[in-house]
Amino acid sequence: MGYLAAKVGKVPNFEIAYGYSFEKVCLYAQSRGIGTVMLAASLSRAAFEKAMALKDGEVMPVASPVGYPAEKKSIRESLMRKGLKADDRKPFDQLFFEGDFSQPLPQADPYAKALEMARWAPSAGNAQPWRAVVDGDSVHFYEAKSMKDSPLGDIQKVDVGIALAHFDMTLEEEGVKGTYGFSDPGIPAPENTHYIVTFRRA
Repeated sequence: MGYLAAKVGKVPNFEIAYGYSFEKVCLYAQSRGIGTVMLAASLSRAAFEKAMALKDGEVMPVASPVGYPAEKKSIRESLMRKGLKADDRKPFDQLFFEGDFSQPLPQADPYAKALEMARWAPSAGNAQPWRAVVDGDSVHFYEAKSMKDSPLGDIQKVDVGIALAHFDMTLEEEGVKGTYGFSDPGIPAPENTHYIVTFRRA
C-alpha cells in the first residue's frame, strides 16, 4: 500500500481546485482497480507535511492511501460507514433547484444526470454541502456551509470541488461543452449558503 498526497498554495479558491483535481486522480485510480479513500482528520498530518517539505503558504488538505481493496469490508469499516450513513445521500430535490432556491429542479432537466452524479460524490462527514441552481444554460453552484474553517482552509469547498469533478466528467461523457466562471447571479440563498462558481454551456 502507498499514499497519494499533494500540496497546494493558499490562493483564492484553492480548496475547490484541489478537490476537483484530487478526485479526478482518485477516480482514475479506481478505474484501474486501485482503491482510494480521502482522509483529512484521521491521518498523521505532521509526517506527511514533513515528507512533502511543506512551505509557508502551502497546505495539504487531504491524502489517500492507495492499494488493492479487500474483497469484503471489515466489520469495523461496515460499522463506520453505517454510523456515518456513508451510503446515503440527500434527495435530489433538496440539493438542486430551478431559477432560485424555492423551486426543486425537475428530474427531466438536461443537467439532471450530471447533477445526479454530483449528488453521489463523497464528502467530509457525508455532509454533502453542494447546492446548485439551474438558470437556463447556466448552473450556479453553492456551498451550504456547516463546518468552521481550519488552518487547512474550508474543507467543504474541497467537497464542492469533488462534486464538480463528477458533474464535469459526466458532461464530458455526454459531449456537453462549456466554461466555468465566477459571476454571482445574486440569487437570494438560504442562511450559510454561499455562491461558489457558475458553469455555462457553450
